[in-house]
Amino acid sequence: MKKWLTNLPYLSLIGAFFVCYLVITYWPNVARFLGTIFSASLPLLIGCVIAYIVNLLMVRYESLYRRTFKGPRALKFTRVVAICLAYLSILVVIGLVSSIVAPQLIACLKLLFSGQSKAIPQFIHWLENESYFKSLWQQVDLSKVNWSKVQSYVLNGASGTLTTVMSTTGKVVSALTTTAVAIFFSIYVLLFKDRLAHQFKLLVTTYLPKQAERIQRVLTVFDQSFSSYIVGQVKDAVVLGCSCTILMLIFQLPYAPMIGAVTAVAALIPIIGAIMGASIGVIVIFAVSPIKALIFLVMIICLQEFDNRITYPLIVGKSIGLPSVWVFVAVMVGGGVSGIFGMMFTVPLFAAFYQLLKTDVANRQIK
Repeated sequence: MKKWLTNLPYLSLIGAFFVCYLVITYWPNVARFLGTIFSASLPLLIGCVIAYIVNLLMVRYESLYRRTFKGPRALKFTRVVAICLAYLSILVVIGLVSSIVAPQLIACLKLLFSGQSKAIPQFIHWLENESYFKSLWQQVDLSKVNWSKVQSYVLNGASGTLTTVMSTTGKVVSALTTTAVAIFFSIYVLLFKDRLAHQFKLLVTTYLPKQAERIQRVLTVFDQSFSSYIVGQVKDAVVLGCSCTILMLIFQLPYAPMIGAVTAVAALIPIIGAIMGASIGVIVIFAVSPIKALIFLVMIICLQEFDNRITYPLIVGKSIGLPSVWVFVAVMVGGGVSGIFGMMFTVPLFAAFYQLLKTDVANRQIK
């Protein structure tokens, strides 16, 4: 018995190597299995992300509710009221942004299409009056056309179009179902977050008692990093969008509320988002006046320089504690891995690793 106990670490190492061998040998099957699990759990993962973001608002509403209502009966509904207010606030913000952007976006599209509608009749009139196309049309002999092939091509094209429509409809229904499941699961997580946190802590302290304190410290750093980044990024986006709208109104540029709202939403993406918002604004204003588009371009460049050098470091930079060079690295890595969502996710992730590594290095230097 003692020999088995002394050889237990070696047996565990051998078992780990054997598992690695099986994974490498049967990797296609393992990858397919992991992909199935990920697809099945994707709504739950999205729900956890939604719950984490909504929790930032919910905690503040809970604090406000407790300060307003002191009775024990009223305090029983603290969590439910806070969840309802948090989701309602998000819906109100989305509704306000949509009500600002949608009408002016429709007006801009009408302007663009009305500008193109004059060119299309002119092009058709030129084709009709061009002598080369007239002679070409006269040379066409419809009796030599293989109408069976034409019929086959039309039917195949129709079936392909029907398949595309059905596939698109299926994707839309799947996306709506995933969103609904994610929202309901996020509400469940928020309602029972204290119980879930207690169960997780109980598991860690039971199975990893020696590492429990370190795990708790790491999770606290990650939580502080992500929450500070989200709150700071939203504040900076609001400041940038309001500043853009006010300056556009001062310079009498068109579509000021719409472009300000688009700039605020795009600013949620670090570094790249501001460039995207500016590009959309330049294209939209250029359809009205190239001179005003140039004025907007100069204005937005100056505004972004002010935001990058003063506003963003004050609001976001100090809160996450990540140097600007590593912010750029995080954005590039995240964009290469998973696009826009990767850009938004990797910045707080890098900030958390940076803080943990910085603390560990300082402790080792002291020792």
